Amino acid sequence: MRFRLALICVGLTVLLALALAVAPVDFVGALSYAADHPFGVALALVAYTGAFALRAASWRPLVAAPVSRMRLFTLLMGALFLNHAAPAKAGDFARMYAISRRGMSAEEAVVSVLVSRVVDLAGLLVVLGVALTLAGGYGWERAVLPALPIVGAIAALPTLSRLRLRLPKALRGSSGRLAALALRAGRARAALRHHSPGVLLRSFAFAVPAWVLEAGILWAIGRGLEMGLSPAQVVAATCFAVLVAAVPLTPGSLGTYEAGMVAILLAFGASLESAFAAAVATHAMKFLYAFAAAPFAFGEGLAAVRKGGANEAGLQL
Repeated sequence: MRFRLALICVGLTVLLALALAVAPVDFVGALSYAADHPFGVALALVAYTGAFALRAASWRPLVAAPVSRMRLFTLLMGALFLNHAAPAKAGDFARMYAISRRGMSAEEAVVSVLVSRVVDLAGLLVVLGVALTLAGGYGWERAVLPALPIVGAIAALPTLSRLRLRLPKALRGSSGRLAALALRAGRARAALRHHSPGVLLRSFAFAVPAWVLEAGILWAIGRGLEMGLSPAQVVAATCFAVLVAAVPLTPGSLGTYEAGMVAILLAFGASLESAFAAAVATHAMKFLYAFAAAPFAFGEGLAAVRKGGANEAGLQL
């Protein structure tokens, strides 16, 4: 993790230096705007925090245990730091582990996190499609079309939960790996039964506005750069950059996030200098926010260790 953090810090420094070299006027202007308008920057960060509060609310219907939204929010904050600081989306695995320590089976925990991810992706694609349409980039049909497979997969989850998996007779009663895998698959299928259409719809209803609020950071930076972006363009650029960055090509998606945002801002008529400065500044703010969430990860990790120790002590008694 230390090497990855060092690599990310170096990468951010290089991108900031490059932005300062390519677009010094725009980048310095954005910094001056932030210094002169602290309330606007604070409002953008509040909106960004609100996005994760909505994601906690979106995750809550998928959790088959009495876990508060505030606890889920702290888990998301800890996962945010780990997803930036550690490889392979470690934050999601940490969420699975932490939620399994609070009255859920391992299969229920894994299913809740995976389904929440799918619902979040569906919300992203729907918001992106609507924002592109309102921004004048596409018609309704072309814009919403990419979201249909994900929405269809969500709609199919209740049906998948009712499918029965049967092992061949030769493997029934076996204690091998295939039998254990089939057992876990059966438990996961049972966990899916909790996710009825109504539950998924409630989760989706919170996931959609979360992506609108996440655009608050680009909104503040765009004002500082005087880019003249409409609200729909700000939301579309944010969602598209996140979608491109979802492909794990580089540590922390450094470079891929910027490439996605620059591409769509250029399509909206922004200059290359302004687009690059906005992309780098937005990503840098999100990284700083994620690193500021480190205490949440530390606190949840410490709580999990203590809980594990208490459980072991109870078993010994």
